[in-house]
Amino acid sequence: MRICIPIEFRPHGGGHYFLQALSAYLADQGWTVTRRVESHYDILFTNHWMVSRSHILRAIRHNPRGRIVQRIDGAAQDYGRYGDADHRQRQVNLLADLTIFQSHYCRYSTREKFAVIVHDGPVIHNPVDVELFRPEGQRLSFPESVRVACVAWSTNPRKGAASIYDVARCNPRVGFVLCGRYPDAPGLPNIHRLSVLCREELATALRSCHVLLTFSQNEACPNHVLEALASGLPVLYHDSGAMSEVIGDCGLPVTVENFAAQLEQVMDLWAELSLQARQRALTHFHPQQVFPRYVDAMRAALQRPTTVPLARRLWLAWSEPVRSRNRRLATALQRRLGQTVATIGPHWPRRDP
Repeated sequence: MRICIPIEFRPHGGGHYFLQALSAYLADQGWTVTRRVESHYDILFTNHWMVSRSHILRAIRHNPRGRIVQRIDGAAQDYGRYGDADHRQRQVNLLADLTIFQSHYCRYSTREKFAVIVHDGPVIHNPVDVELFRPEGQRLSFPESVRVACVAWSTNPRKGAASIYDVARCNPRVGFVLCGRYPDAPGLPNIHRLSVLCREELATALRSCHVLLTFSQNEACPNHVLEALASGLPVLYHDSGAMSEVIGDCGLPVTVENFAAQLEQVMDLWAELSLQARQRALTHFHPQQVFPRYVDAMRAALQRPTTVPLARRLWLAWSEPVRSRNRRLATALQRRLGQTVATIGPHWPRRDP
């Protein structure tokens, strides 16, 4: 089997690590994995809005019968991200033969809450590297007897950093280990900023704590939560998005006001909850559980006709770039004409009435 994933890997963000892990798994299964859309392949795999519609059409021109698989991360506007990201992923989804959602909440948010995604499809949760993120291994030392981990790559206000700072101020005997980007963290003695970490360093930091705390909103299937579960950490979470779907009985919902009580309840049952968290990661999010479902779904898509009939697919692939170029040319000419008129307008000879 041959698959094209035309996305350059970058060492940050859950989507990139997912694609890296998927590529490695497929290669181990004997699949040929390429990034070149000009190559010959059976499946073109794209991640939400990371590959443009024009790039997809270019791929169709080279492989008109290839199936297009789109993995959906969620609605951009649900994360507080505005712009054309949702429009871009919708335009790609119109061409998709298989749409995969990261969670049931992800499907709801993109098909009902914001009506971004047109096609329905299976829900397949994200995997987690259970060999890297595990309870056993090297640990860091911190002065507090109870330590809470917080993880964020983005500084988006919906990640909940302000709530973490409020909780830290009210609970000076609890250590807060901040992993990632927290540029405005207050200089409190119980806040330990570790900045952006590589994955090995993050695994060490997580297993050095007792609990993961996240106030992040509207997450589709948060990787930092999966990594915490695999590390044996129960989770205190803001109850929104797919948090309860992913965490199950391995944590409790939390607010700034009830944090101390919820943390105490988790710590009273910590040994039991830690084992449950690790077992949940092994049972639900192990790569050997997740990636075979991707393979099955993609093989099934190859047995079905393309969503867009082949003739129309080819017409779109060849005609849209021409129309797009003509629109750009017309816009450029209109702009140039407007500049010319503005320049010579005052000097244009007038005819007396």
